[in-house]
Amino acid sequence: MPDDSQQRRPETGWTLGAGGLPKPVWGGVTVLLLILGIVLLLTGYIGYGALILIVGAAAAVNLL
Repeated sequence: MPDDSQQRRPETGWTLGAGGLPKPVWGGVTVLLLILGIVLLLTGYIGYGALILIVGAAAAVNLL
């Protein structure tokens, strides 16, 4: 069993994830997904376009 210095406390969280990426990266991903979603909607891919817009909205949550 590892000693206490090797264990990570639960409140420290993960080392990478939504908190580990800078806000400009999330902003870029959000803009890219929103543009792609709009293009897909305009070309007739309604389901895919709506799904990409939802994923873009989920990425935008990390900007708050």
